[in-house]
Amino acid sequence: MKNRNANIRIVGFTLAVILGMAGLGFVPHFELLGMEFERVDILSSLRADDATAVTEEFHTPDFELLEQELAVAEAQISDTATIAEPIPVRYEWIVSEAPAHNPQRLRSQDIAIASTSVLDFEDFDTLATTRLDNFISKLANGESVRIAFMGDSFVEGDIVTGDLREELQSRFGGRGAGFVSADIPFATVRKSIKRTSSNWKTYSVMKRKEATESVRERFFISGYLAEGRANATTRWQATNAFPNLDSCTRARILLISRDTSRVEVTLCDTLRKEFLIAGDERVRHIDIEAPADDIRIRVLEGNILCYGASMETNGGVIVDNFSVRSNNGHAIFGTSATVNRQIDEILGYDLVVLQYGLNIMQQGQRVYAKYRDQLRDMIAYAERCFPNAAIVVLGVSDRWVKNADTGAYEPIGSVDALTSYQRAAADSCKVAFWNTSRIMSSMGGMPTFVSNGWAAKDYTHINYAGGRRIARALTESIMQRVYNKLVEMEEEAMRIEAERQRELEERRLKAEEHLSNQIDAVTPIIDSVEWSSISSAHNHKTASE
Repeated sequence: MKNRNANIRIVGFTLAVILGMAGLGFVPHFELLGMEFERVDILSSLRADDATAVTEEFHTPDFELLEQELAVAEAQISDTATIAEPIPVRYEWIVSEAPAHNPQRLRSQDIAIASTSVLDFEDFDTLATTRLDNFISKLANGESVRIAFMGDSFVEGDIVTGDLREELQSRFGGRGAGFVSADIPFATVRKSIKRTSSNWKTYSVMKRKEATESVRERFFISGYLAEGRANATTRWQATNAFPNLDSCTRARILLISRDTSRVEVTLCDTLRKEFLIAGDERVRHIDIEAPADDIRIRVLEGNILCYGASMETNGGVIVDNFSVRSNNGHAIFGTSATVNRQIDEILGYDLVVLQYGLNIMQQGQRVYAKYRDQLRDMIAYAERCFPNAAIVVLGVSDRWVKNADTGAYEPIGSVDALTSYQRAAADSCKVAFWNTSRIMSSMGGMPTFVSNGWAAKDYTHINYAGGRRIARALTESIMQRVYNKLVEMEEEAMRIEAERQRELEERRLKAEEHLSNQIDAVTPIIDSVEWSSISSAHNHKTASE
């Protein structure tokens, strides 16, 4: 009996240890009393060499279904344009008309490239004029552009994107933080905007199964969706974290109202207007032209799905941060192609950035063929949802891990491998690629980022200071392309002007030659007439004598 009880205790103790160790796998890296504690992964040795740490159910996109959805979406857009009295897509509130954008093209001499070693994009597009070329041309010509920056926790809270937005807006115009979700299911801080929300039921694309079926098929690439009935409220307020966040002159609130609903929009706690939203499955937007630094929406009646609001101006650059925590990029397959296309019709994206991979890396992992194939599908999905946008894949950032024996941090040993597979995916899909880890290495790599206070002591996540360095490097890459485009345009303008002057000179010379020929043709006649006159006069004089 004693042996039996002892065996039971041993088995129980063993199970407790196993469960405890497994449970530690869910505890993230943390610090306590000056000591650092790493996440424990007792199953790491059992992973396949070609591991793909996908945590969601949407691993593979259904492209056949996608094409069907997009065909329906395009038909709906076409029908809206032809129906005599269509359900409104745009609800307008003009308090003070937003100034029209007046494109002002830069000159090459206005651009100062900060470094001679700018990291250029690798553009694998084989067209004579690539989609990235079109994006750069719009910037060079002073036209409005909108950027969708899709990423994971690397850019959460507007890290990188906040400074990228500021850098581009300071050069090309534009104000405001762009798109901000109505509500999200966890607490977070975003420097560029203050959001206060209540009484919403919020959903994440990372947990689609928790959403009701009607909501599950309505996710946008923002990754979050808020469902609200009476008294659901969100207030968005611009901050002064960056110079160009305030003085917005336009706001657009994106929502779905399947049945008739009534919402109230308030500006700066003073101006209010109610909107009766007709029931329909399409994404609608409330378009507000007014000082738009402080906006609030409140549901009065009915039930709406609210994506969020965009705070902006007419013209310039708008950068939308679409960070989804713990996302390897696969969450795009959980979004609705129809919703994505409808919102693209409203906002109009010129560039889509795909920044992923940090969560997929495993120490010493060298083969990422499965992830490369999945990244190809992500690119193809984004291209179908945003057909007018250029696509840029950002390579994974640098990362170091702690050696269990020495306690020292060392390279994770898989950054270059994963980067090469990301680059290969961009190459095969004929889109552009930008090597993030290379630019970080040029600044000293993750150890320098940590020692300079640009990254957390987990040697994985950069902070706002580190994001600023990467954003400036990315801006320099864009500006180098803009500079090259301006030089090309100016040289072409000079060539055209020289050709015009040459043609004018040829016309002048031909006119002179024609006139000279006419004079030469007339001169003998004149001489003949003059000689005849002289001769006649002489003969007349002789006869008189």
